[in-house]
This record gives sequence, C-alpha cells and structure tokens, in this order.
Amino acid sequence: MKNDRKDFAFRVVIRLHDFLRSRMQSSEEENPLPVCGSPKSQDLSRIVRGKKVDKLFTSLTQERIDALISKVMKLDPTYHPPNFSNYYSVGCDGEIEAKEIAERFAEQDMVELAYIETHSASLPSVDTQGNPMSCYQLYLDPAPAGIDARYAWKFAGGDGQGNVKFIDIEQGWILSHEDIKVNQLPDTGWSHWQHEDHGTGVLGIIIMQDNAVGGIGITPETKGYVMSQWRPDGTFNTADAIIAAIDHLDFGDIILLEAQAFDILHSGNVWPVEAMDAVFQAIRLATALGMVVIEPAGNGLRRTGNDLDLFVDCKRGNIFNRSFDSFHDSGAIVVAAASSDIPHTRINYSNYGSRIDCFACGENVVTAGFSPRSSGLDTNKYSDKFSGTSSAAAIIAGAAIAVQSIMEAKCGSRLGPAQMRDMLSNELYGTASFDSKIDRIGVMPDLKKIIDQALNFIPLPNREFQKTNKSIQGTATYTL
Repeated sequence: MKNDRKDFAFRVVIRLHDFLRSRMQSSEEENPLPVCGSPKSQDLSRIVRGKKVDKLFTSLTQERIDALISKVMKLDPTYHPPNFSNYYSVGCDGEIEAKEIAERFAEQDMVELAYIETHSASLPSVDTQGNPMSCYQLYLDPAPAGIDARYAWKFAGGDGQGNVKFIDIEQGWILSHEDIKVNQLPDTGWSHWQHEDHGTGVLGIIIMQDNAVGGIGITPETKGYVMSQWRPDGTFNTADAIIAAIDHLDFGDIILLEAQAFDILHSGNVWPVEAMDAVFQAIRLATALGMVVIEPAGNGLRRTGNDLDLFVDCKRGNIFNRSFDSFHDSGAIVVAAASSDIPHTRINYSNYGSRIDCFACGENVVTAGFSPRSSGLDTNKYSDKFSGTSSAAAIIAGAAIAVQSIMEAKCGSRLGPAQMRDMLSNELYGTASFDSKIDRIGVMPDLKKIIDQALNFIPLPNREFQKTNKSIQGTATYTL
C-alpha cells in the first residue's frame, strides 16, 4: 500500500444491531436507505443524503445465506451468526468525508459498528529437472530452509492431486500465464490489471505447472480457482468475495485470502483484513462450515511491522490478543513473513504477536509473474523477488493443501480448520525462528515432520514419485 492517500478509495461500512430487522426501502430513488421501523432511521437518512447506499453482501441471496447458517448450526452449535442483512456500505468522496460520516453513524443508537474501508488502485517426488527455476525455490526444500514440499510429493495427494479445492481471493491475475492453470467461477468478478502480477505470483507458489518452463508449485495438481475482491458489479468488496467463495466449497477446502486492512480512522496502520468486522464475520462463517482459511498478518506501513496484541477496536477491544477476554477468533490461520536466510528471523515489516499461527518465507521468493514490476501483456514472466506476508501466506496455503490432500488420499477424510491450524502451528512439527520470543511469529510447518509424525505415515521405500516434464501421471496409485 502506498502512503499517498490520494490513491485510495473510501467507503463507510455500517452494521445495525442484530435485533433490528432491516430491509432495503422500496423506492424509485437512486440510493435507497436502510429502514428499521424506528424514528431514528431518519437520522441515518440525513447522514448519507446524496450518497450511494448499498447492501454489503450481494453475491448470495438472503435465503442462500440463511441456508448456510442453518447448516453451520448443525455442525457447530457454538456459532453465533450476525444478521448479515444489517450490513450496509456508503461510498465516499475522500478521507475527510469518510471520517465525518463514520463518526456520525457511530453516534446513532441503532448502529452497532461504523468503520472505514479503503483500498488502493495500486499495489501493495516430483521430477523438477524440466523446470529451470526449481533449484531456486528454496521454500520447496527440506527444513530448516523450507517446508519440504519435495518430501510431500512422495505421497499420494502430496502434489495436490485429489478432490481438495482452493480459492485465491485477491484483486487480479494473469489468467493466461504459461505456467498457471487455474479456473474462474461464474461470480469471480473483475481481474484488476494493476494487481495481475501479484495474483500470478501467489498462484505460482502454489500451482506452477510441471513443464519445461519456470518453476513448480507446492501442489501443482490442485484444483485452483480465483475470486476477485472486485465484484461483478465493479465494487470492491472483500467480505462479499468471501461469502461468494464459500458457496463453491466444501468441508476441508482451502480459502487463501490475499488482503490486508488499513485502519485509517484510528491507528493509521495496516492489520489483518479481519480487523474489519464484516470480513471477520465472513471468515467466521467459512471456518464454521469447516473450510480452512489462510490469512496474511499484513505488511506494516513505513517498513515497520505492527504488534497485533496492541490493536484495539473501539467497540470490540483487543481482538487479536489471545490473552484478553475480548479476543475474537475467526478460525483463520494467520501467517507472518520471515527471512529466507537460516536461521529465519521476522522480516521487519511483517506484523507479529500472539495471534500469529505460523510463518513462511517473505523475501526472494521465486514464482510466476513479474511482481513488483509489471508483466504488461506478457504471459511468460517470472520473478525472484516476490515477498511479504503475501508470499508467506501462499506458501502456507500450499502446505495446507498438501496435508489435506494426503489425508484424504490415505484416510478418505479431511481435517477441519481447527485441526489444520493446530497442525501447521505446532512447535513439534515446525521450524522455529531464530528467537521466537522476539520474533513472535510462530513456526514454519515442516511437511516431513507432519507426515511422519502427525499423520503417522512412513515414506515409500526406494521409490520415486514418477512424473514427466509435462504432466503428473494421473493414473499412478500408491500403497503406503
């Protein structure tokens, strides 16, 4: 994210109290307003006069959302859903107006939360001999350098082959890149051209194909999909993108949420995107349904990471501090970034704190795309400098896909989000940073330890995982 706020777009998100049953007013006006059967609704009308007001969640009907919630309640009786129909957004013309509107909303009795969302139109055993850049992908290597994806490839499902699906949620991709094979969905939305290289870098880490070009992904055979924060109607809406993704996934599938939040109203810092209440609630719905959500911790502005334990939401308190009663657990796996050198240390701009579950490499990452530069119209560019909590979260997503696919291939079952988080963050199955008390970023998962110890597998004796230079032999089967 740039510090120049002229590049930002602003809107205010409001959440009415759950006990209020709002609806969109039936009106021929261009900007219908929420009506709750209260005289104070007139106050809201004055606040947003002349502004565009929309429901925040639009990709799914209220009936479909209610059906998902009904399903959740059978799986997890402790889940307490919000009234998703009580979220609204108001487009603003700038930072000053957004602050004024948010502050006035916060004073209204019928409003539970009001906050500013902003985004910038500019940025923030496999045979690898046929993939010329594979030797530079240190994150594929055994611990302590990497997560040892190469070891996972010895097992059925370790390359992602199977039924496990994953969806990458962010702003854009080069969908025609020579080393990427990924699917769009009917409600994928727009791929923003200024973010195409970033999305391509993320996808490359996970699903670069086994061919004669570029590198190779952690799980190249994964069923990968993309969902844009730029919704089909052209609006930027992370929470709605998550809800839309949920509708395409099943228990144990993976969501990678490549986004972060800029708290412009209070701290002026960058935090995990679930700092925004609507996003938190969307993630919580996903994990309650049994989906595994991977979320970057965020890259602090001015090259300085933020202590998540110190984040205070004015209404909800210390939501990222696990030692506080006000801690809000979305169920997501939150990922920090560390150096590529051994021993690993926290990269200075990566966020940190007790909320962090694990870390991965956040610098010098080899992948597809030309980030942070621009591929332009080219579909054959690569980078050796992809970085930040973006690259780290993508690596962890690849690890989660490998674990889930191996589990399904061997046992015919999948891990739930809490089980997956416990496994990937467990000190027994990971590589610690140089000084864990100072870094406070958890551990980097070691797939060999997870497979051998947590999943109780034994490596295949004297057998290499067979691949051609072009494709995985899809008919191969393995007895473990």
